[in-house]
Amino acid sequence: LKDKPENHIDISASTIDKILSRFNSIKNASGDINPSEIRDSMQRTMQRYAPVYRDQETMDKGIEIMKGLYNDFSNIKLSDSSLIWNTDLAETLELNNLLYQSLATLYSASARTESRGSHARDDYPERDDNNWLKHSLVSIDENGEAKYAYRNVQLDTLTDEMETVALKARTY
Repeated sequence: LKDKPENHIDISASTIDKILSRFNSIKNASGDINPSEIRDSMQRTMQRYAPVYRDQETMDKGIEIMKGLYNDFSNIKLSDSSLIWNTDLAETLELNNLLYQSLATLYSASARTESRGSHARDDYPERDDNNWLKHSLVSIDENGEAKYAYRNVQLDTLTDEMETVALKARTY
């Protein structure tokens, strides 16, 4: 890209090849599972195994089921492989993204052994600032396994014009 703006990062040819390869493998998928079946199962799994009030056993079962759906995605079949007004392809690409997001949600909720805000664990009902006052980042690899990273929470304001808000548990 010769006319690339200065603030854009360079993207390697191998990264572009990987993205195009993934796109083409989904576009030309010839397995025997309709993507809508996986989408329906994914939605039901998340509703049942990643509810508002959670516990470890429920989330572990959800991870197991979701990893199965994630693996089933490699055996999908699209009814339309064209590139014009192909809603089947668009919905299947969205499903692929949602499978990653669902797994990341389950893994991160499972790893966070506390209750904080809308993350309510029946088996860990208290907030734990000593161990969990940090941001969680979960990435999912090609095998559906999680890799975790964390970043400290910035508690101080970036200006002297406003005071820092003290930590306080939400109560309802």
